[in-house]
Amino acid sequence: MAENGRDLHWTPDGWKPYNVFADAPEGFTDVDEYIESQGWETFLDLGSGETLGFSLRVLVRHVKDAHPEYLLEVGGASTVAPFLKVDDLPTVMDLLARWAPALHAHSVAHLVDDLSTGMIEHTGIAETVAARAVWGVQERMPAMAKQRKNLDRP
Repeated sequence: MAENGRDLHWTPDGWKPYNVFADAPEGFTDVDEYIESQGWETFLDLGSGETLGFSLRVLVRHVKDAHPEYLLEVGGASTVAPFLKVDDLPTVMDLLARWAPALHAHSVAHLVDDLSTGMIEHTGIAETVAARAVWGVQERMPAMAKQRKNLDRP
């Protein structure tokens, strides 16, 4: 959870201190619940901090009689960087263009590492992909066989 005043807000003059939790009740513990209660909803979610170790989530909040505002959350498996608040979509897209390559590189490196360990893990990416492929074949095989039989009829 970001500490008070550790978050940032992008303004025309650059980054300024911001506190996402300024109105939070004393002793709250569920960050996601609080953020949702403030009207924020997921706009875009890239990566997975739990499985890939790095994630980037963009939240949007529609403010009455104003343009939507955005909140970016960059996190890892056990840490979250300061929240970043921006007031317009072009700034969000600019930040994503800067950070998406790092997320992509990290995700690919994680996948390569998972494939090259030589160990079979129940929750590994390679095992998950293989399990889904097997499940998909089992589920679709009867329909595919029936479709093929219909195509082979004179």
